[in-house]
Amino acid sequence: PLIARTYALHFAQDVVRGQLHDVFSGVEDDPQARRRLEARAAGTKALGTWHATRTIQECREACGGAGYLAVNRFAALKADSDIFTTFEGDNHVLLQLVAKGLLTDYASEFEDLDQLGMVRYVTNLAVETVIEKTSAHKLLERVRDLLPGGDEWDQEAGLLDSEYQLAMVRYREEHMLAGVARRLKSGIDRKRDAGAVFSEVQDHVIAVAHAHVERLVLEAFVEKMRTLPEGGNKVALGLLCDLFALSTIEADRAWFMEHGRLTVQRSKAITREVNDLCRKIRPLAGDLVDAWGIPAEMLRAPDLVG
Repeated sequence: PLIARTYALHFAQDVVRGQLHDVFSGVEDDPQARRRLEARAAGTKALGTWHATRTIQECREACGGAGYLAVNRFAALKADSDIFTTFEGDNHVLLQLVAKGLLTDYASEFEDLDQLGMVRYVTNLAVETVIEKTSAHKLLERVRDLLPGGDEWDQEAGLLDSEYQLAMVRYREEHMLAGVARRLKSGIDRKRDAGAVFSEVQDHVIAVAHAHVERLVLEAFVEKMRTLPEGGNKVALGLLCDLFALSTIEADRAWFMEHGRLTVQRSKAITREVNDLCRKIRPLAGDLVDAWGIPAEMLRAPDLVG
């Protein structure tokens, strides 16, 4: 799953790079495009640096006691990744920026509002639009229609369908977004202090931003897959794409089950599929890592290169 997520984030960063070129080269002279780019870059950076820290820790533990040796360089890598999680903004603050953009539809006047103004702006302009957009009935039908089994959600069929995978992460994002908007509106309607209202929903704000960025990352991976010619590379990356999507759903399966998107049987089926994908990818792992083209001078840790 870590290799799959690394590839997914790589393709997501390619999208950021392309949008960066379009915005700052004048190809796309649109203030909203610039705000979308800022939010996307912030979210991608947050997930990317957290992923780096987790990956380094997993690799260190896989080396046992030898992971402590300076020659294997984990300490230096960990020191860098710890800095990156707060460099250019603490990751949680960056995700707040992402959520701010989601809730306000990147409205330019929102940038200068204080906390009270921000909550009122969200309440007055964004809430009804968000709630209408994320009608539970419409979202339920959208996901259900993509399942080959129709109303029977316990079948394993469809788990490797990219449209099903995308529908699941889109549902999560949109449902969370509607929920945090309702909570903000409810607090203001009861004449509560704006600062207290906003503070109480911080966990919800971070969760919706995280879900949003994961959806963007999966979309970038799926779109990349669609552009590849048929062949071995596409097959290998297809396995990684499925693994990233299903491991993402599996990691948050409690939420999907709480909100009626997964039955116990289907949740177990996802775990079985994740394990099966890991077995299929395992013989390819070395080649997939080599494909990153890491410079030889960087590979001087004995336990990392064998």
